[in-house]
Amino acid sequence: MVKKMTLVILAIAVVYAMILPDRLYAADAVCSNGECIYGYFGSQSGDAILWADSIYHDDDWTRVKIQGSGQGALQWFDASGNLLGSSALAGFSDYNFPPGAKGFRIRASVGEFHALEAWSDNDLSRHVVFMGADSAGSGCIGCDLFNCPGWSQYMGKLDEIRDAIPPAPNWNQVASIFRDTIVPRLIADMEVMLGTAPTPPAEPPDLPGVDTHDIETKVPSMPDSGLDTSGFTKQNIENQAQEIPFRNDDSGGFDIVNPLETLPSLPDKMPEPGNTDAGGWDAGHPQEPEDAPMPIPKDQEGIPELGDAPIPNQNNDAPPRPGDNINNPPIPQDDGMQGSKYYKKHPDDPDGSG
Repeated sequence: MVKKMTLVILAIAVVYAMILPDRLYAADAVCSNGECIYGYFGSQSGDAILWADSIYHDDDWTRVKIQGSGQGALQWFDASGNLLGSSALAGFSDYNFPPGAKGFRIRASVGEFHALEAWSDNDLSRHVVFMGADSAGSGCIGCDLFNCPGWSQYMGKLDEIRDAIPPAPNWNQVASIFRDTIVPRLIADMEVMLGTAPTPPAEPPDLPGVDTHDIETKVPSMPDSGLDTSGFTKQNIENQAQEIPFRNDDSGGFDIVNPLETLPSLPDKMPEPGNTDAGGWDAGHPQEPEDAPMPIPKDQEGIPELGDAPIPNQNNDAPPRPGDNINNPPIPQDDGMQGSKYYKKHPDDPDGSG
């Protein structure tokens, strides 16, 4: 039962590999996601070398399992096909390849040997499963799997899946249906839901003409002034104008002089620091007389009497003191003084009238 399930899984892997094949790592190999199925490879393959990468020869084999009987040898080669080394075969053997083993070959002097499984560092063929000796020379990859019980049933399921996938639509027909059926129905439904626009109003008639009362024909006319034919010229004005008499100016007039020429000349000696004598620089300034008389106001004769000026600390006038009634000031309620009866009495007055 386990063998049968294994064969079924391998058969499904082969089908998917046919549908989505990766780059082949070597001739007659079918790979998918790094798992490969290969036909027979052994001593009956002749001088063929199996490469980890059949195109560039830049990937290495790392391990191989070989089965058979008799006498034989496992040989491995570099990228150029040069023999790097070999190992004797005996029955079931498991070999680890040295670094640089790009390809290998199986030879037998007696009996037959063939590969069962192999591993490489090629991402597309990390694990390779080989068919047995029964498939040697058949030219068919995995024919033993295709002939297993239930193969037709599994293939029938795949056919059912394929037939259940609908074909691609006819896009021209889809466009025609959308144009002729869907769009008109959509427009009709929109009119039912939203209604239609009102009918646009009619174009208004042209405005009637404005009555100008024939004003364009009533242009005023000006009488001919005769100026164009009068023959009046500039010479007529010059000849007929009244002559203006000329009058002489007896005031003598005035002269306009250059203000720069009226400036006084500067003295030859420049001012000296520390010298307070202005020298010639003081020329033209008004000078105050040394013995100027005191000015006398107008409408006054002689010199006014000024008296003696007061001298500090020599004042003979004594200031008045409180309670010293020298000038007899007025006393309230004195009938002798006019209006004294209207003075308000002092609050301390004995009669209490204040």
